[in-house]
Amino acid sequence: MRNYIYAAMIGLLLFSAACGQKSERGFSVETKDGIEYAHNSKTPLHQDATVVFEEDLSIEPVDEKGNIRIYSPTRFAVDESGNIFICDYRDSSVKVFDSHGQFVRTIGRKGSGPGEFETVGRVYCLPDGKLMMLDLGLRRGSLFSNEGRFISSHKFLRPGYNVFFSTESFYVREETVVEMDKTPKGWKTTLFIKAYDYKGEEIFSYGEFKESQSAFIDEEGRRFTYTRPYDVESVLAGDQKNKWLYHCLSDQYIIEVFDHEGRLFRKIDRPYNRIPVTEQDKKRYLEGFHASSERDVALIEKNTEMPKLKPVCERMLVDDEGRVWVELNEKKEENGQTLTAYDIFDEYGRYLYKIWSEISPGLFRNGRMYSMERDEETGDRILKRYRMIWK
Repeated sequence: MRNYIYAAMIGLLLFSAACGQKSERGFSVETKDGIEYAHNSKTPLHQDATVVFEEDLSIEPVDEKGNIRIYSPTRFAVDESGNIFICDYRDSSVKVFDSHGQFVRTIGRKGSGPGEFETVGRVYCLPDGKLMMLDLGLRRGSLFSNEGRFISSHKFLRPGYNVFFSTESFYVREETVVEMDKTPKGWKTTLFIKAYDYKGEEIFSYGEFKESQSAFIDEEGRRFTYTRPYDVESVLAGDQKNKWLYHCLSDQYIIEVFDHEGRLFRKIDRPYNRIPVTEQDKKRYLEGFHASSERDVALIEKNTEMPKLKPVCERMLVDDEGRVWVELNEKKEENGQTLTAYDIFDEYGRYLYKIWSEISPGLFRNGRMYSMERDEETGDRILKRYRMIWK
C-alpha cells in the first residue's frame, strides 16, 4: 500500500511537470499552448496590507499672487526627474512645472502650424527624454524636446489618443474606427491597439478590442446618441517598465497580458462575484444627464434597460514597480467618505492586495502617485502628488 501511494505521488508530480504547472499558497500557474495561466484564490496573498496616500504637492490653476497658470487642466505626464507636464485644454498648450511645483514654461500655442495645437489632449514622456503631444483636433502627433523645442510631427489616419507605453523606436496607442450601424440605428465603434513609429507609420497591430457603444434615440422629434449604462468594453493599461499591454473585458475577471511584439503570453484570473445593479445606481446614471432637458432624460429612461450586474472593473493602471491596479465596481461608505476597491497584482500575476481608497490614482512615477482632483468649493481641477506608505 505504501509503495502504491508513493508511486501515485511520483506520477502526480510528473504529470504536473509535464503540464507546466507550479503553485504556491493561493496561487498556481499552468502553461497551455504557449500561454501561461496565472490562477489566484478569491482572497489576496496579503489580506491585512493597505496603502496610505500622504499629500506632498498641490498644483492649482491660480498661484499665490492670483496669476492664472492653467486655464483648463486635463491630462498630464511626469518624467524621470519629477518634472510635471499638464495639458491646458482652453489654452491649447502644455504647462511645465518642476518637481517642487514651480512653473517653468509653456510649450506650444493655439494654431495649426509646426509646434502648435488645435486641441492638445495628451502628453507622454518617452524613454529618451523627448515628449509626445497628441492633438485631438488636428489628429496629429508632435515630438518636442524636454525643454519644449519642436522636433517633428505626423498625422493620424483615425482618432484614438491613449498611449499605453513606448520604446525608443515605437509607441503603442489606440485607434478607433467609427461607422454607421444600421441595426440598431446609431454609430458602431471598433477599437484597435497598434504600434507606430515616430513618423506615424504602423508597425504592427495587437488586434481588435471592444469599445463601448452608444445608444440611439429617434422619436418624438428628437434624434441623439447617449452612453449606455455599465456597457461591456475593453479595459486597457500599459506597463512602461516591462513594455507590456494589459487587457480585461470588463464583464470577466480575466486579465490578458501582451508582450512588446503583440503576443498574448499570459492570462490572470481570480474568482469574483459581480455586484448587482441597484435602483440607486439607476438614479445616479440618470442624474449624469443633468445638462440635458427633462424631455430627453425621460426618453433615455424610457429606452434604457439597466443590466442586472455591474462590470467587474472600471479601469486598470500599472505603477512603476510593474504592479497592476484593477479598479473594481465596488464602493463603500466609511467615516463620511466614499471608498473604491482596488485589486493589486504583481508582474507575475499574483493577487497581492485589495485596498480601499477615497483617492483615485492617476499616474505612478518614482514611488509617488499623482491624481487630478476637483476642489469641491471652487470647482477647480488640481493636480496632487502623494507619497505611498504601505502598511
